[in-house]
Amino acid sequence: MSSRAILRWPHGSEWGHLAEVPDGGGLPRFTGFVRMTDPRVQTLITLVEPQPADEGMWEVHFTATESELVPT
Repeated sequence: MSSRAILRWPHGSEWGHLAEVPDGGGLPRFTGFVRMTDPRVQTLITLVEPQPADEGMWEVHFTATESELVPT
């Protein structure tokens, strides 16, 4: 299992998607959708500042130890 993940969502959306980043590199693997009002998501984005991405998207790069969103 990967220890790195990305949460990405369109600006103003109620939903975001979560992807795990393989330890050996390569493309992130989609693992599911999350509601942006989920307390775990809200905690994560207060700990790790969201960065603007392409085409009105926001994203947060984090490790599994920073959030309970990634199953262990």
